[in-house]
Amino acid sequence: MFFIAGISPKTKIIEDYPQRCTVCGLQQAFQTRIDHYLNIFFIPVMRVKKGEPFTICERCHRTKNEFRREQSPYQEETGLLCKFCGNPVHKGFFYCPYCGKKL
Repeated sequence: MFFIAGISPKTKIIEDYPQRCTVCGLQQAFQTRIDHYLNIFFIPVMRVKKGEPFTICERCHRTKNEFRREQSPYQEETGLLCKFCGNPVHKGFFYCPYCGKKL
């Protein structure tokens, strides 16, 4: 008899409505949970472990704990900030590297 079984993770989005990500500034942060399922012949049969919910951005893939802004080398040089998203930009840029809008 041949038998294949294992446990694999499955990501589940809990909320339907996204939150605003404070890093990239877009409405792409969803409340998410990673559950682990018992698979038999690669078919999920039963949930083995229910994961803890957390918020993660779909665009920049940062969790809510990582939503702090990093210090950018451009901010020390110029002190300029994007008027749309507030991220530091270099004075030679025509478009913001974070939100993509024209400066």
